[in-house]
Amino acid sequence: MRFTLAQLRKLQMPYSYEETIDLSKELDGFEDIVSSSPCVVKSTIKDRGDETYKISFNININLVLEDSVTLKHFDYLIDVDAEEIFSSDESNEDAFIIDGITLDTKEAIVANILINKPMTATTAEFESDEEPEAEEEKINPAFASLKDLL
Repeated sequence: MRFTLAQLRKLQMPYSYEETIDLSKELDGFEDIVSSSPCVVKSTIKDRGDETYKISFNININLVLEDSVTLKHFDYLIDVDAEEIFSSDESNEDAFIIDGITLDTKEAIVANILINKPMTATTAEFESDEEPEAEEEKINPAFASLKDLL
């Protein structure tokens, strides 16, 4: 969602809204993401003063990922809560910077999706044909005579 600073000043805070956005273009460049459903975002904006806003998100999106072992496609649901700070103060390193007069939440939403997506994903289960062997107790020959003392 995009808001101008003038719009944000007029809103009754905290302000809640829900939106459905298509992020397929933003997620297209990631090799393990095959496709994505429309992303449902529920947000609450709180004024933190001095053109600084705290936005709480609930992000819900279904990604189709490629299995890193079998290369088969599988669904991966992301349903996550996140909080981000947006500010026009460029010295605030922890905040998304408000570009000009427009606050755009899309970058923060995409960042939170990527943070919550697995680095590599697999649904394959590995089975071993061999049972683990019991380790035989190996005794150093130099200490073999001490074994009888115990």
